[in-house]
Amino acid sequence: MKTIGTMLCLASLLLLAACTAGPEEAAGTQDAPLPGAAVATCRVVDVQDDQLILAAADGGENDVYALALGDLPVTYEDPSQTEIVPGNQIQIGYGGTVEETFPARLGNVEAIRVQVDGFDNLCALYLQVFQDLWDTDTALNQGIVQLGLDLSQTRLTPAEQSAVGVALGNRWDLPVHQATWEELVQAGTIDGENLQWEDGLFLAIREEDPMADSLTFTAEKWRSGLGAYYFSDCTARQDAGGQWSAYTVGAEAIA
Repeated sequence: MKTIGTMLCLASLLLLAACTAGPEEAAGTQDAPLPGAAVATCRVVDVQDDQLILAAADGGENDVYALALGDLPVTYEDPSQTEIVPGNQIQIGYGGTVEETFPARLGNVEAIRVQVDGFDNLCALYLQVFQDLWDTDTALNQGIVQLGLDLSQTRLTPAEQSAVGVALGNRWDLPVHQATWEELVQAGTIDGENLQWEDGLFLAIREEDPMADSLTFTAEKWRSGLGAYYFSDCTARQDAGGQWSAYTVGAEAIA
């Protein structure tokens, strides 16, 4: 009887230990395989209603996805997180096919995992900068039917640059040309001789002396040589968790 009692006591202790997993066991779920034939790792650039605008990790300018959340199962490596936000790095388990649209759509998505590492919401910061520019000197926005966007002088990846363009186009219901001012002039989209874009608006951000956790930049919206607005000497800092602070504007200028 003493032997049986000891065994029962030991079994109870083991069962209790199994039901109260420690931090090491919980962390192991980060490496659990996602359902689906393939996994895509992406940056969340924007959240629009129930849709995510995503940039593939280290992707090219065409590696941008739109993903409707619907009832998809979402797990969070950080147990305190309850919703997906811009800046999150996520893994998506899907069927392995990609619809050839722009933005593209992953076929047969089965699950999403929000990673605890890799957070960086610089895309969201720059989207806010463009929204603030849009809301300043709104006369420059009147009658436009297209946008030009140049983020080539920022630290954003080509996929992130394109995803910001998709997010802006969706917000303002306008087509977006990802190109420099010079490229738009060469293409005949902007009248370089008369320095004007009759039905468009050119947006750009240029980083200056960027550091790992801080940046200084200039943002502009341009419609003509006599119609432009600038935020200059803007600054922002990034904390250890990847969160960028609200930016400050050093000076504003109008042309």
